[in-house]
Amino acid sequence: MGAVTALKDGLEYTATAFACGVFLHGFYDDRIKVNVKRLIVIFGTVVVLSFLDLLLQKQFGWNLILLPAFFLCTAIVLQWDVKADFTGFIKRLIFIISTDIAISVYSLELVMLGASLAGISDAAAQAGMRETGESLGFYLAYVGLVVLIGAVLYYLTVRRGAAMRFRSSDIILTIAMGTIILLSLGLYMYIENNEMVKLYRIGLEAMLLLLLLVMPIMIYKNRQSAYFIEMSAHNESYLEAELTASRQYRESQEETRAFRHDMRNNLTLLAGLMQEKKYEEAEQYIRDLNGELAALSPTIITGDDMLDSLLSSKLGELERQGITLTINGVIDGGLNWKPIDICAVFANALDNAMRACQAMPEDAEKYIRISFRKTELQRVISIVNSSAEPVDCAKLLSGEGRYTTKSDKSRHGYGLYNIRRTVEKYGGMLKVSSEDKEFRLTILLT
Repeated sequence: MGAVTALKDGLEYTATAFACGVFLHGFYDDRIKVNVKRLIVIFGTVVVLSFLDLLLQKQFGWNLILLPAFFLCTAIVLQWDVKADFTGFIKRLIFIISTDIAISVYSLELVMLGASLAGISDAAAQAGMRETGESLGFYLAYVGLVVLIGAVLYYLTVRRGAAMRFRSSDIILTIAMGTIILLSLGLYMYIENNEMVKLYRIGLEAMLLLLLLVMPIMIYKNRQSAYFIEMSAHNESYLEAELTASRQYRESQEETRAFRHDMRNNLTLLAGLMQEKKYEEAEQYIRDLNGELAALSPTIITGDDMLDSLLSSKLGELERQGITLTINGVIDGGLNWKPIDICAVFANALDNAMRACQAMPEDAEKYIRISFRKTELQRVISIVNSSAEPVDCAKLLSGEGRYTTKSDKSRHGYGLYNIRRTVEKYGGMLKVSSEDKEFRLTILLT
């Protein structure tokens, strides 16, 4: 019996951890990961804790070990490799535990209300999740529902690569939903214990069940709508940068083709001057041709045509702001990224670097340095800019705070998040550091 109970506990709490982790990954912090290895660790820990719980209950009558230990274990395992300060760790710890409890209560209420409406006896519903026999169906329904919730959330967020972080308004709406449900359940319990109003029971149960099913959908639709508005705004800026870079590249290509087309005429005219022994005129003509050739030569060479055009399109603005741009090295073979992804990374990085330089004192050195180098195992891209003050890199990467100088903070400040997401899309890794009045963004590509 003890082994069966422990396995049931392990399955139940691991399913809850799965749904909790997927929810948090999609709506709170996409660094919280859910994978088979972590779920196995949680399952094994819960089984051991369940045995310990049963032992303590038999020996001392205690049975309060499993639940708090499970919530703490899940909160630690899900954020195991998230690098942040202690405050961020505790904040996520509390949020994970709260989400675990919320999913457990939500799923249990759905099963209980559904069972009651289906006419299943109250005794079976009240038997709880740890009994055998007639409560086994409730246990299976509960675990199945939790797994279904996790699977749906996985499809809507992880599978689609859409991390739709909750805003303050979304969190308030979710709390409101929970409050309404709790108040409604309180009313339901009153009806259960009052013979005079039991006639209203079926209607109230149906209303509660509908409320439990509809309100999460409404919250998700609201968040999805806001997410697409945010992504459209970002994609519009990327497309604008891409179009600007592409237009500049196309114009330079047309100028180069025109110069090549006129080269034969230029050489014929130069040969004529030489035959007529007009050496001074020929020399001046050569100097003029060299000037035209220099004007057509690319000012920036990185090894990737799209990146060359993007950086070149930023030169005028950098010069107006008194920012020096330096580029060292090239990318062998180019990046082989989609143009919009190149803009998502480098346009964002340059815009962030320019804003940091703008905040520098007028007499301070303002610079952006981009370097490309290759090691035996990976390619390394570094973007370094001068900075007036140190940046809290742990907070910046954690998503717990968004750095933006724009007034609409709910719609801006996602630059680094989009850079990291795009780099990871191509199997790379992003690092940031800040020291000696300098901010460094490093991209590691295999």
